[in-house]
Amino acid sequence: MTVTMSQDVILDKDDKFEKPVSTLAIVPKTGVITRVGRQAYTVMMLLAREQGGEDEGTGLFTAPLNSVIRGFEGSKGTVDELKRHLRSMVTHVIEWQSPSPGETSDWGACTLLSEVRLTKLKGESWLSWAYPPSMRQDLLAPSRYAQIKRSTIAQFRSHAGLALYEICARYKDNPSHLTSKHHWHWWLPVLTGKPSPKEIKTEFRFFNRDTIKPAIEEVNEVSELVVSVHEFKVGRTVQFLQFEVREKPELSKKEAAKASKAIDLSKLATAMQLGIEADFAEEMFNRYGELDFAKAIDRLQSRLNMPGKPILSRQAYLKSLLAGKNIDSAPIASNAEVGQGGHPQLKSVVNQSALKQQQLQESESARVHVIRAEIQALDEAQIGELLADLKIQFVARGMPPGVMKRLDDGNWQSALVMSELIRFYWKKTRGTDWSVPVKNDTSPPMVERVEQANLF
Repeated sequence: MTVTMSQDVILDKDDKFEKPVSTLAIVPKTGVITRVGRQAYTVMMLLAREQGGEDEGTGLFTAPLNSVIRGFEGSKGTVDELKRHLRSMVTHVIEWQSPSPGETSDWGACTLLSEVRLTKLKGESWLSWAYPPSMRQDLLAPSRYAQIKRSTIAQFRSHAGLALYEICARYKDNPSHLTSKHHWHWWLPVLTGKPSPKEIKTEFRFFNRDTIKPAIEEVNEVSELVVSVHEFKVGRTVQFLQFEVREKPELSKKEAAKASKAIDLSKLATAMQLGIEADFAEEMFNRYGELDFAKAIDRLQSRLNMPGKPILSRQAYLKSLLAGKNIDSAPIASNAEVGQGGHPQLKSVVNQSALKQQQLQESESARVHVIRAEIQALDEAQIGELLADLKIQFVARGMPPGVMKRLDDGNWQSALVMSELIRFYWKKTRGTDWSVPVKNDTSPPMVERVEQANLF
């Protein structure tokens, strides 16, 4: 058959996707599998199924590169990164296996793709690819599969969280609600996406701290599943792991709307203003999620505004808030700080300060939503000019190397860059600093703003 596809391939965000069980617990043998690579591979499978077969002329599946990126809600800055992952898909060897022993036959080792090409057609980048012959049929029409949501996989920011979600989705309808039990060495390459060394020197406690716990938290935060781990000891040491999987109850329409509300990316900029290092801030942002990070920054900011003993390490305080999930209640000053029994006048000042801060946060969140939408509506040339101006400002301000690297790599939708870009664009189009409070945005329409910012 001849495949003809529109450049505007848009996947339904609520599409459920049947992913073969053999692709859930992939074991890399010669290279690393990343979160972006795994997301792209899943979207490519979905696009291949929609086409129904390869193009007769090339023998390959074909889709606009941007449709793959949009499929997992990536950014234009993801293109160069995605190219690296595509190269690795045809060069690095992996082993296919099912998370349940005996569920599939042993297919041995092969690559994720047998061929991949990138071509330009009328200024648009098109991606063409082929699957290994032994895997093709199962990838396109699996007999055993896990049912996952494309909209859910797009939200993950770590490979471990994404891999755990896909595996656990296989067991959500199982009567036991339990995954198969495996030695933790089995889970190590599956969750990290890295080949296991001949001699594993990593201790379980570090694997548990750095990979398992953050992965469980991410699955529980962004997906429709609730996951917990069962540890099995031999003697005094943990040897085997098994995960319990439950589906979350359906959200009401009101709760769903609230859950989908845009997160305030300016919290990363606020974190740096509070003295948190950029790389540390983004690590916490990615590990604990946007919502918890925003709450923790609010808690830290409120604590710093209180009278009394100063915080010795702001980074340690922030990490303790996130690790302990102690982020929903307001910080309370001790009696020694507010006077024995609490001073009414001081309490009133603290309450007024908290109210004012809440109002500012609500205003900021609304502005972030508007400005981010305006930036994403710009075309490639306008974005390029905007980023060039932002880089000049970054150099003048002496921004941290981590932030500069993301900008140089074209990863402008990185949370660290986006938070700064939002403020920069606001000043460029509105003519006022971000910190100046506004009740209503009475700025001119979008086209006029772009003209005023000299982005044409």
